[in-house]
Amino acid sequence: MTRILACSDIHNNVNAVRQLRAREGNDYDALIVAGDIGSETADEIFEVFESFDCAVLYIFGNWDHRLEHNKTFGERCHHVHLSPFRIGELSVVGETIDGIDPDWEVLRPDIEGADADIISTARQAFSARQRAKLSAIVEAEGPERTIVVSHYRLTKTQSYLPGVPLFLFGHIHRFEDSTFRGQRFVNVSALDNRVMVVPRGLKRIKRSDYRLLNDGSYVVITHGRDTGFSVEPRRFDPDFSNWDRIEGLVDRSATEVEGI
Repeated sequence: MTRILACSDIHNNVNAVRQLRAREGNDYDALIVAGDIGSETADEIFEVFESFDCAVLYIFGNWDHRLEHNKTFGERCHHVHLSPFRIGELSVVGETIDGIDPDWEVLRPDIEGADADIISTARQAFSARQRAKLSAIVEAEGPERTIVVSHYRLTKTQSYLPGVPLFLFGHIHRFEDSTFRGQRFVNVSALDNRVMVVPRGLKRIKRSDYRLLNDGSYVVITHGRDTGFSVEPRRFDPDFSNWDRIEGLVDRSATEVEGI
């Protein structure tokens, strides 16, 4: 049996990663991060992730545009963009949509100063080549034993990734688990989900009364040769009994209440 811990959309929230670490033990074969780690605190985040006794497999999302593709975060950390990593009988490979891509940077001098249409056409052609590489890698690994990770949900996968049983993604901050034409798509949800609260019972609320509770979520995936994939959503589920929620407002400068 293979066990995988998967999360996404951290948004520089190191406290959320520490909360995850406090909740989960060292009984996983891999930790998968589906992007939006955060360009500002990535080193701190991966330092916590490395304390799990397993491989840390990640791709980048739109919050990671200042991170370099080839940056090393630690011996256990592996950027799986077009680079498969094997976990027992399974293989994990991903597609990064942001970060500084050295292959794209090589092309930039040829289109620097070009109009928007030329740049857009070049970007589309580059993406098509990347997808072709991903397709070839999955075919070589064996589609039926491969997990594909992206930040946005991939589309038209039947045409270029047929036979892949499980796709993991993030970006949309809610858990989803759906099957389409025999392929399963799981949104592993947002580890960073800060909710604005104030102490219960206040008659007058000042800005200094605002606090943040993190109601982050993630998933646990198990795989067996005979049973296939099982996906369990989990969330921090903080205790709101002493707090009133403030709907429609999040002041990220407010103090975050930890460990509830």
